[in-house]
Amino acid sequence: MRTTLDFPSELFVHLKTRAAIDGVTLRETVIGLLEKGLAAADTSASVPAEPRKYYPPPTIPSKGPMAISMRTLSNADLYELMNAETLERDAFGTRSVKTKSA
Repeated sequence: MRTTLDFPSELFVHLKTRAAIDGVTLRETVIGLLEKGLAAADTSASVPAEPRKYYPPPTIPSKGPMAISMRTLSNADLYELMNAETLERDAFGTRSVKTKSA
């Protein structure tokens, strides 16, 4: 049976080189490799796979639930908290501030 296969250039060069080294045609090389690949797939399918090991997700220790319930915060409250954190960060100098050099 005839069919057309479109190989990437690098793969085609590799196949053609292998065929030349083995002293066979490109057709024989491709058929041989396909048969080997299919046979390997058949044998690996008959071997039962090992069951997957279960690893529990990592846990992050906490000091308990948040002191503020997020359900009771409005958008204005959230912005106030974010601004307070920004001001606190700026007070400790952890935020870089660009200054004009004179």
